[in-house]
Amino acid sequence: MISACKSKRVSGCYVALLAAAMLAACATDPAANPQDPYESTNRRISEFNDQVDTKLLRPVAVGYQKNVPEPVQTGVGNFFGNLKDIWSTVNNALQARPMDTAETGLRVAVNTVFGVFGLFDVATWAGLQRRSADFGQTLGVWGVPSGPYLVLPLLGPSTARDTVGWTFDYHYNLWYGVEPTGLRNNGTALRVVHMRAGYLGLDTSLNEVALDKYSFVRDAYLQRRNPKGWKRNLPADMQENDGSDGSDGSDRFDDETSSGSSPPVEPVAAAAEAEVPVVIEGPPVTYERSDPQENSPADKPGNDQ
Repeated sequence: MISACKSKRVSGCYVALLAAAMLAACATDPAANPQDPYESTNRRISEFNDQVDTKLLRPVAVGYQKNVPEPVQTGVGNFFGNLKDIWSTVNNALQARPMDTAETGLRVAVNTVFGVFGLFDVATWAGLQRRSADFGQTLGVWGVPSGPYLVLPLLGPSTARDTVGWTFDYHYNLWYGVEPTGLRNNGTALRVVHMRAGYLGLDTSLNEVALDKYSFVRDAYLQRRNPKGWKRNLPADMQENDGSDGSDGSDRFDDETSSGSSPPVEPVAAAAEAEVPVVIEGPPVTYERSDPQENSPADKPGNDQ
């Protein structure tokens, strides 16, 4: 029963995302950024997402942050983070990262057993760091080109590759097999509100510093999802320039960064995550808080080639 329900949901997601892609294809701007050929449509969707966030999600998140006790908020984040770690373990394994796979898997075991199904983050206290990974990242490591930049309704920034990856992340998220449906939906809403509450300060900063918020977020997202950084700590035979960072295998990310067309990675990426027009589950790495080690697994001691 659970598998059938999940299959129907995932099929619905594919249909919706395909419709969004077809809509974007009809609005290709010949003068657009090469990485963002559907900019005019993406901007309209981004504006819609901002309106949903401003009028619905942000006020709820403010109330959540002010009225829910901090220990409860921490427990919510820990519980859903532990579920995410399970899928991260699988993706670290698919990316041939044995150390990250072992550490993330051990985190899940420790937090599930000693942290009361993940409500308490015992693993971090014990020195086990979170190594987040998703299937969009895995596809990038495998050499799948990112494709065009997209803004999905209610989900926010993505690429063609990350959109495909998100459907797998959604399908294999253990929470979406929970029954009854009412419990699952309430938990999903709680998770979204909790994530949005974590960025209540950053969204204000983003609005203050960005002359063009859309371009700011787009450039930051594309830099953060650049597979070159993911692949540096892989075996040498998996580090070829195979086109995973661009449709033609070129070094366009390096060229753009050196030419000054994109902001520096760290400050931009931090601010970009402030745009969280999320109403339903989206590409996980886009909107969740993480320590710097998660975004740069190559920085982990001992992983330099």
